[in-house]
Amino acid sequence: MVQGNPLGKGIFVPIPSFFKPETEDLDLEALEKHVKYMCNTGIAGIIFMGSTGEAVHLSDDERITMISKGREFIQKYDPSVKVLAGCGTQSARGTIKLAKDAAEAGAEYVLVLPPSYYKPSMTSDALYAFFKRVADESPIPVVIYNYPGVTQGVDVDVQTIVKLAKHHNIVGIKGTDGNIGKVGYVAHRLTAEDNFSLLAGSVDFFLPALSVGAVGCVPGLGNVAPRACVEIQNLFDKGDLEGAKKLQLSLVEPDDALARWYGNPGVKGGMNLILGWGGLPRNPLQPLPKEKAESIANAVGVAMTIEQSLTTTSS
Repeated sequence: MVQGNPLGKGIFVPIPSFFKPETEDLDLEALEKHVKYMCNTGIAGIIFMGSTGEAVHLSDDERITMISKGREFIQKYDPSVKVLAGCGTQSARGTIKLAKDAAEAGAEYVLVLPPSYYKPSMTSDALYAFFKRVADESPIPVVIYNYPGVTQGVDVDVQTIVKLAKHHNIVGIKGTDGNIGKVGYVAHRLTAEDNFSLLAGSVDFFLPALSVGAVGCVPGLGNVAPRACVEIQNLFDKGDLEGAKKLQLSLVEPDDALARWYGNPGVKGGMNLILGWGGLPRNPLQPLPKEKAESIANAVGVAMTIEQSLTTTSS
């Protein structure tokens, strides 16, 4: 069965949730500022409440607010950008509830982690049953989010992914496992009718993933250098593999610095210095010390130089 609303290709940026430093309430002014920065850069979509978005720190009502206001800002600045929302929780029933909330708030797709609290019971059959039920009952298409680093090592196997790709309401997977072999295995077994998008979970392995069948990426670095991430795919699509390789190599350390050196506090600390906004994470995550934020900003400098050159070229 052909999927009704394919995800397609491109860069889908997982943005932070922004909080007021005094109260930890949602900072919608900062959200609008960041959505505006993201728009008209060539990205395909924005992901609200992924791992970068501190989804586990938000109430259901806050999730709805993030999606509805985020969509409002996207419509204001660049309506072509797709709206994705993280909706994973530990039961199919709870995930379906979040998916329905997200759809009503304006999301077009939901991003769903595999459950992991009862890890010994998370067999391939259990994971298939979970995603199938969620996809059966979600009013909008599902993107599988495979990230063993936040699910106690639960890793959706390739055979299960290929089976799930046949479901009419499952339209892709974000692979933050960094497994290029898995990308190739799944890509080799997809048909044109599947309309199933393989997304690299980080820009540091984007080009290798593209070379074996990926069609997009979910880059943390996209929060500060969206055009640079888009350009890797542009160069690849044009057949300029040397140019794509050169750019890919230039973005490895900046991506690592912003997205992984210090986790979510690092993303926000780096953004504060590089962009002028980012704010603080919610407790128990702690604000990043200034010297660590400066080290991130220094490492990301190469990417920002590239970003500025692409901004000038496109203007």
